[in-house]
Amino acid sequence: MEEKIEIFAPDYSDADQTRVFRMGSGRFAVELLFRYSWIWILSLSFLAVVGIVLGITVDLRWMVIGLMVICIGLPMILAFLYYYYGLRRDCYVNYVSHRIVKGEDGLIMRVMLPDPAPENVNNTRRSGGDPTDEKRCRYRDEFFPYSSMGRFVTGSKSAIVPLRAPFKGFIWIPADAFGDEAHLASFLKMLDSEYERRNWESNRDTSDDN
Repeated sequence: MEEKIEIFAPDYSDADQTRVFRMGSGRFAVELLFRYSWIWILSLSFLAVVGIVLGITVDLRWMVIGLMVICIGLPMILAFLYYYYGLRRDCYVNYVSHRIVKGEDGLIMRVMLPDPAPENVNNTRRSGGDPTDEKRCRYRDEFFPYSSMGRFVTGSKSAIVPLRAPFKGFIWIPADAFGDEAHLASFLKMLDSEYERRNWESNRDTSDDN
């Protein structure tokens, strides 16, 4: 993807774009675990509990086996998830600093890149401005069409938009992605409308083929 440079304010947002944010490493790991390997987590948890119970009631060696399942199995699952899912562009864009921009045919994940030239990063200092409010930054756009998005799922502090084939990732939208709650509500309503419209078009095309 082509890299570009813009002057941006990290905390600025409006109806068409979020502020700059990123998913924390712990939240990212939890999302990978429960989105792609929940059955493995349940299986490991069950085996570990059985081992601990047998260790208490039958033989202490069973407890050692149960703890080994946790200490060896879980890191292996995390490593697999990181390399198979976490490094895909449709997953890792959530982990790096970015802003989401509403496009006509999809969402643009504007990934902020570190500028190797200090004079570019600190250009506002020369004019007496605050570099945390406005910086010159390189960025790269990652585009995801609305047709690849499933219906978003809301949690207590965020919304998750699952991506369908050929993608395998997701788009994370925290509750504070917009400075105005009305902008967040409008943005989610737009995503829901796009999902309904494209789902209707897909069903119509299927009916026409039949």
